[in-house]
Amino acid sequence: MDIILIIIMSLLLAAFLFFKLGDIFSPWTITTVIWLAIEVMFLFQGDLLDPLGNQFHSCLALWLPIFCASALVTYYVLPRGHTGQTLSDIPDINQALFNLFYVISMVITPLYLYKIMQVVMMFDSSDMLNNIRMLAVYGDENYGFLNYSYVLNQVLLVVGLWRYPKVPLWQLITIIIASLMSAFAIMEKGMLFFLFAGVLFVLYEKRVIKMRSILISSAVLILVFFLFTTARSYREDADPNEDLTFLDFFAIYVLSPAVAFEYVEEDLTPQLGSHTFQTIYMFLNRFGGDYEVNAKIQEFVWVPLPTNVYTVFQPFFEDFKYKGVALFAMFYGVFSGLAYRMARNGNSVGKCLYVYVVYVLALQFFQENVMMSIVNVIQFTFFTTLVCQQRIGLGFFIGADRSHTPQAPPENSDAITTL
Repeated sequence: MDIILIIIMSLLLAAFLFFKLGDIFSPWTITTVIWLAIEVMFLFQGDLLDPLGNQFHSCLALWLPIFCASALVTYYVLPRGHTGQTLSDIPDINQALFNLFYVISMVITPLYLYKIMQVVMMFDSSDMLNNIRMLAVYGDENYGFLNYSYVLNQVLLVVGLWRYPKVPLWQLITIIIASLMSAFAIMEKGMLFFLFAGVLFVLYEKRVIKMRSILISSAVLILVFFLFTTARSYREDADPNEDLTFLDFFAIYVLSPAVAFEYVEEDLTPQLGSHTFQTIYMFLNRFGGDYEVNAKIQEFVWVPLPTNVYTVFQPFFEDFKYKGVALFAMFYGVFSGLAYRMARNGNSVGKCLYVYVVYVLALQFFQENVMMSIVNVIQFTFFTTLVCQQRIGLGFFIGADRSHTPQAPPENSDAITTL
């Protein structure tokens, strides 16, 4: 089955290139390359992990063609833009709101990190990094508006990358530092990967770097993630024989989710989509609802290495089995195709949103990052739209009335002014 899927995906990728359907960062190309790479790497992983099973192969056989067809149809059915803007052009934004969000981020990001460190330092400082992660996963602290630092930094990062060099280098560097602080505050690799994917994608589209640079950078990123994970998992009393090797790390975070998916079973709870709509149910409970909310951290399985990530298919399969995988493959395809068309049309919001799509699609071998992070997706889209629109500025919020602002007469005007 592995060989058959590798041949089919290779032919599919060749067809995209031959007929010039999109580019290397089009949704259908990213998805095909990701799953082709996973299948090829399994041919050389030896006995480190259990073999891929029929459940995974069946879902992949559903996901790939439905996703690619939906994305292609959506992209080519939607009209091309007529603004003259392209994906590589610098987008127009509301500079006043961008600067406002920048100032807010520069204030609340250090405060957010400070609040977390206050709690963490109450415990053993030798186990600080692991305690930060445990607080992020199991803690119930509510930091109010400070929680928005994560998504604001994502928005500022993407907009700043597209606007550079109109956004000065010093400002972009401080945004990157704030993004790293957000990642450190919860010891979470998602922001690091978002930063990595955003920088490489934008630089590639601006023709600053080539594919060789992306491949080299990817190798460096894997090494950084390995060091990040090792530091996060370090405990002073840990058994040195249990240290995570680089090969174990690569297998756990890149290859094991596909194997672990074989352990995923349909959840027969009567609550509709309890895994797919987990974030929505958690939100409803805050307003007096009484719904089942699944734990943030999922159970570990041994494949034979321990892992608790189960690819993008996991929540859809648990809630709706194979028809869920097929349905959300179409949803993902339409969503990705729409964002790609908007980006190619030069739409400012679409260009920023597609950076998020690239990040999501690149991690589909690992976990689902749209439905289970729907609040973050909505917030990212909302703040990006605010920054990119130019009708509503700071004057709207402070009540400035410019409707009767006197206009200076044009120079060299021959118009006669009468009383």
